[in-house]
This record gives sequence, structure tokens and C-alpha cells, in this order.
Amino acid sequence: MRLRHLLAALPLLLLAHCAGDELEKVVASDNVSVSTRDAGRAAVIISEYRRSHGLHDVAADDGLNAAAAFQARAVAEAGRLSHGAFASRMQSYRIGGYSAENLSAGSDDVAGAIGRWKASAGHNENLLMPQARRIGLARADSPGVGYKHYWALVLAQ
Repeated sequence: MRLRHLLAALPLLLLAHCAGDELEKVVASDNVSVSTRDAGRAAVIISEYRRSHGLHDVAADDGLNAAAAFQARAVAEAGRLSHGAFASRMQSYRIGGYSAENLSAGSDDVAGAIGRWKASAGHNENLLMPQARRIGLARADSPGVGYKHYWALVLAQ
């Protein structure tokens, strides 16, 4: 009986899952620029913060930068923040084990974005995730639309 109910609900669950994965573009891709140049600086700032909480440093990682760049572009093109299909995205970038993602919009620089994450309980928890060893960070700029600056941080083992 339970299996029949589960099978009957499965198409609706899949449809709901898919609907939440896609961000509708409101900005053309050509109008969005993405950079990971602040990833090293972010690793320094986050490592210092983590050390003050008795945790080890993190290092910038090119693979995580690529995952962060993908999501930063997606949210800049959509003009809104959404994690979308985080787990499947991590899998597609071959990021296993513990991982987390922080998104932010509006900050002009990396210190401002990290400051916002520190001030948010859930985002701060990700910054202080004990398992984190690597980070990826990207900034997407969408001039004249939405928040203009969108940030994505991926933390992983």
C-alpha cells in the first residue's frame, strides 16, 4: 500500500524538484561577467576567522571556484538568489563529502560579502563547518540589473 502511494506521488515530487532547480534568466548571459580572482583573498579572510574559532585554515581550489562561478552566473542572470539543485551540482563538479554553499548579493567587495555571511546564522555555520578544507568563490556582475554584484562561496572537504 505504501509503495503504491509513493509511486503515485513520485511524478509530483520530481516535477516539484525540477521546478526548483531552474532559475529563469532575466539578464542575457552576455551582460554578466564572472570572476574568481577574489578566491585567494576569501581563503585568507575565512581562514583567519576560522582560526579565531579554533578551526583550521581553508585553501582556494580551482574546482570549487568553477562550481561557485557556475552558481554566481546563474543567480546574476536570474536577478535573485537560489541554491537550485545544490547536491546534483556538487556531484557534477565531482565534489564529494561535506560541502556547503553561501550566496550573497549587493556587496561591492569580498570582505563585505563575507561580513554578511558572518552576520547570518546559517551562513556563519557554513563558514565554520569543521570539515571544510577548501573553498571556491566567484563574483558575478550584472550592471544595471538587480543587486549588480552576486557572490557564491562553496566550501568542501
